[in-house]
Amino acid sequence: TKSNFNDASLSATLETDNQSVTANVTLLANTCQAGTVSGKITDAVTSANVDNASINARSGLNVTSGSTTGTTTTATNGTYTLSSMSAGGYTVEVNKSGYITTYFNVNVCGNLTNQNASMSEQLSSGTMRIVLSWPSGSTADDLDSHLEIPDNASSTFHVYYPNNNKTFYYAKNANTCSSCSSDQLSDNVTLDRDDYEGPGTETITITKVRSGTYSYSVADYDRVNSASSTVLSKSGASVKVYYNNTTTTFNVPNSAGALWRVFTFTTSGGLIASGNMSSASNSGSVY
Repeated sequence: TKSNFNDASLSATLETDNQSVTANVTLLANTCQAGTVSGKITDAVTSANVDNASINARSGLNVTSGSTTGTTTTATNGTYTLSSMSAGGYTVEVNKSGYITTYFNVNVCGNLTNQNASMSEQLSSGTMRIVLSWPSGSTADDLDSHLEIPDNASSTFHVYYPNNNKTFYYAKNANTCSSCSSDQLSDNVTLDRDDYEGPGTETITITKVRSGTYSYSVADYDRVNSASSTVLSKSGASVKVYYNNTTTTFNVPNSAGALWRVFTFTTSGGLIASGNMSSASNSGSVY
């Protein structure tokens, strides 16, 4: 609470003992007006519009249960509109059969457009999906996903854009898979979706998690070599990791740097937040 501002509330969850969570709250001036919230819901992998998804809004940020303050459904083209929303912070929940429920926060101060989000289809056991997103009006235009993966030769492979690094096939231990069976083609790690303008979504899928260490990072493509840049830290970027019926969310730290080391993962140790900001000479040298 603060004089001349609307009250704000936010919920945060500690996933493990001794974990720290950074929770940023935006306070809206009490002169803010009510408005509509509109945007589009798309598939996190294919970018296809998701129609007939249920939209529920709740007062407060990161509030995933309890009474709703607005409801609607997405149209054929994936768009939605929540009307007559009072000024303040809300959590928007998106549901559809066959998809993993997703949540995102909005701050209403008049009409809001381009409040877009993506949804991931339900995953098989042992499959991991990593979804990076950054909102409309973000300070960053082009954020890139980078994943270092263990390969079959006790070494590593760097999955990232451009195209010759976007897919790794375990059958060939390489980024191409000529004369492969359908099962071999489907056993891969792929950068499925690559956006270059905000609001943006980038998605990487590991169809079968293996032993070894996975390391995931986010780079501000336009400024990756700048350790002093604050564009990424102010971008509102977040990363959601879907794995074995759990969803883990990481929010960009509030510190300078154009390269965000987000997490490492092993089957024995699980997800470990890295959270440090740094830089790299170029995208290819992230790993």
